[in-house]
Formats: sequence, C-alpha cells, structure tokens
Amino acid sequence: MTKIETINRTTGEVQDLTVHSSVSAASGLWFRGGGYTTMGYAAHLALAEADLSGASYKLFHKMCALQNRKDHGLVRVETQAKFAEQVGMKQPTVSRALKQLAEAGFIYPDGRDWRLRADFVFNGNGAAQGQAIRSIPDDAPDPYAGKKQSADLTVLPGGAKESDPDGRS
Repeated sequence: MTKIETINRTTGEVQDLTVHSSVSAASGLWFRGGGYTTMGYAAHLALAEADLSGASYKLFHKMCALQNRKDHGLVRVETQAKFAEQVGMKQPTVSRALKQLAEAGFIYPDGRDWRLRADFVFNGNGAAQGQAIRSIPDDAPDPYAGKKQSADLTVLPGGAKESDPDGRS
C-alpha cells in the first residue's frame, strides 16, 4: 500500500490517495473498489495537473469503484439525486463535479449514464480495453491534451555537473 498526495497546482487543494498495488507505483497505479482498476502513470499525472475541485477528485475515485465490471467503465445513473445519495455527496456538488470531470475529459456521457475514459482508467483485460478505447466518442475532450512540462522543472543536458546547471564547461 502506498500513500500519494496529489496537489492541484492551480487551486492548491491537496488530495490524499491510498494506492493498493501488487506492483511498484512506478509501474502503474491501482484504485481499490470491488476489483482493481488500472490507472497508468501518465493518467495519474494528467489527473494531478487537471483543474478539478476536491469534490471532483472524490467523485472520480468513487466512480472508479462503482464502474460496471461487465460493461467496462460504465457508471449507471438512475437519477442524479439517487447517484448523489449512492456516492454520499449532495446533488449540486455531484452535478458540478460531473461537469468538471467531463470537461477535463476523464468521463463522458453515455445516455443518462457516464463512462470512464478507457485510455485513462480501466478495469479489465487489454483486448476489452482496446475495444473500449475505440468506442470513445471523437468529440470527447482529451485529458492528455495540452500537457506540458512544469515551469519549475529544469532539464539538465546529459553529463552536466551539479555545480554547472547550464551544462557548460
């Protein structure tokens, strides 16, 4: 088990995650919920970089646990009020969180239900994931789009000395 602290760089909100994994966190991240749901490292970074509220992070993780295991990524929503009750949140908060998650591209509507984006987070085998990825609507936002290297990160050219961060001799 690994604890991860995710900080939204835009809002400064901190979200603590407990990761259950049979492999190291560098190999992939896992979220507990009935079974294990795979979330790749790049997806974890996209989630950390997203401008989401704490409620959106909370709802996303609950949706990972609630997804239908036979229809990969599907989260059934009878009504938004019943869904809010099911996830233990207020209906207006769930409505705002769903909108944020959809705008960021982590989920997309499937009728009145919601679907977790299969190239972002998935429960199932590779063949099922490939099929699920092909069914993502073309107009669904891409959660990986526009991700760029953080301004605080300095890349040193190979062989640079610690005392010479510009790599000059």
